Amino acid sequence: MGNRYAMKTSNNGNSVVYLGYQFFPYGLAEVQKIILISKSLKLAGSSVTVICRNGIHEKSQRPGLEAVGEFNGIGYNYASGSCYRNKNFFKRRYFELKGKLKEMLLLRKMKKKGELDFAILSTRRFSSVLYYVLLSKLLRFKTILNYVEYYTAFHKKKSQYRQRINDKMFDKYAPRIVDTNFLISEFLSEHVSRMAPRKRNLKIPNLTDFEKYAGITSTECESYFLFCGDASYKEIVYFIIDSYSLVNAGTPYYLYLVVSGRDKDIEDVKVYAAKNCNNQYVKIFSRLSENKLYSLYKNAKALLIPLRPTIQDAARFPHKTGEYLASGNPVISTNYGEMKFYFKDKEDMLLAENYDIKLFAERMQFIIDFPDKSKLIGMKGKEKAADLFEYKFQSQKINDFLKSLK
Repeated sequence: MGNRYAMKTSNNGNSVVYLGYQFFPYGLAEVQKIILISKSLKLAGSSVTVICRNGIHEKSQRPGLEAVGEFNGIGYNYASGSCYRNKNFFKRRYFELKGKLKEMLLLRKMKKKGELDFAILSTRRFSSVLYYVLLSKLLRFKTILNYVEYYTAFHKKKSQYRQRINDKMFDKYAPRIVDTNFLISEFLSEHVSRMAPRKRNLKIPNLTDFEKYAGITSTECESYFLFCGDASYKEIVYFIIDSYSLVNAGTPYYLYLVVSGRDKDIEDVKVYAAKNCNNQYVKIFSRLSENKLYSLYKNAKALLIPLRPTIQDAARFPHKTGEYLASGNPVISTNYGEMKFYFKDKEDMLLAENYDIKLFAERMQFIIDFPDKSKLIGMKGKEKAADLFEYKFQSQKINDFLKSLK
């Protein structure tokens, strides 16, 4: 078949493809979700292939990336024949059309060979969900929506009317028209249950790969709190800076901000930190290697991830929560969203009761005042994360759920 990396399943396995996402195998949280669910399925004997319609990577940033290949044992295929974004407008349109046609032909070929049972849809576009559902009826495979955000709750500019329409259509109809949903939160579970009470769905928590810490050791270094996230979430970054400004430490405790995104947003963070707290103790990083990032996680005194009392944060479950916890260091958050369903304050996480600067600063101060208790909370958080979020332990549950839908 067209994808030489597709694998035959065992008798107990399923044949699964991922559709709708174009950044594989390099990207942020969504790519990690794809990788970890795929690895869970493969452990139970299923095959997984990620099909990307057309390439959007920059060749200067990802040289040598093949259009058909394997990453972390997961096969992938760029249907257009190229994983790179062409600079010519007309050639881009050509590759987009070619990718759409080749994707359909590849799926048909896989179905004829008995290598296509399920397609997991990883996309925010309602039109894409509708297209794949119609295609699934034609080729007779089942669709699963990887539903991880409540997009209607996202702030949008007045000029983004198309995005507002798309998000409303997505949240209202996409979970209904697919065969089933992979849901990441209680909020989304309840939302889908109200819309389609008879539909069977599966809640999959925030999966984590503990093996990523293999070979990363603790080192003697300065004491610091760490936040990692996109600089465009300025409200959250500024909240952390303001909380940090209230902390009192006998010896210096630094604030490390690992931020990604647009240069302008990163610069805004630097300016805000300089104006609102002692800037000599704030260090800002961006574009770190994965190994360097995990080393910073491993050596932090505490890792920060506040959730706001908003619908957006109630519906999501940030991927880095599991990565933080796997470090064995204490995590500070707010008692909201998914956090309140899994963790308890001062037991396996430090949770400010409300999204309040003073309350969050108190939890940061606890780290400084009670280092031994903080370490114990970090270890208990790691133990809980291992039981709940380690992708290996979710393998059979996910695979059995898919088998029950056949």
